[in-house]
Amino acid sequence: MKIAITGTIGSGKSTFSKLLTKSGYPVFNVDKYNSYLLENDPIVFTKITKQFDCLTDDDNIDKKKLADIIFNDDQRKQELEEILHPLILKKIIDESELSKIFIAEVPILFESNMHSYFDLIILVKTDLEIVKKRLLSRGLSSEQIRLRISKQFPVETKEKLSDIIVSNNGDLNDLQLEVERIIEIIEGKL
Repeated sequence: MKIAITGTIGSGKSTFSKLLTKSGYPVFNVDKYNSYLLENDPIVFTKITKQFDCLTDDDNIDKKKLADIIFNDDQRKQELEEILHPLILKKIIDESELSKIFIAEVPILFESNMHSYFDLIILVKTDLEIVKKRLLSRGLSSEQIRLRISKQFPVETKEKLSDIIVSNNGDLNDLQLEVERIIEIIEGKL
């Protein structure tokens, strides 16, 4: 069974994934793999540094600068996705073949059109005001938050495309209860 966890930026999908991992269900994190590719894959590095002006003084990819480029230019965003998404999907396919249950946290699951690969889609949903507070506390400006949210499908669209909705408007204990509910669902499908 292949399971995807998704949600808008700041919804708490990573916290949900960590709790799921602590409960014995490891979660493959697409964002971490994306970072790995940016930092460690020489072919990706070469392609990105040729197409984008995003090098730091010590010849690394400046992720903040790259993010500013792609969140302000849809064409540039698409160019970056054409480099990274095939590699990410290949890794998901390879990893999913190694176990009976494969769970991946995929932030832009629908936007990247990867949702058709998964058997079960879990959406972590949080009220917009809570999302904004979380992102402001991470150091993003109101404009950066607006831009990032605008580049994702509306949460209402994601709800229609998802199999299970996890509400994350409460505290960590509430989210743990949601994790336990999801584990029961997963185990019931085995």
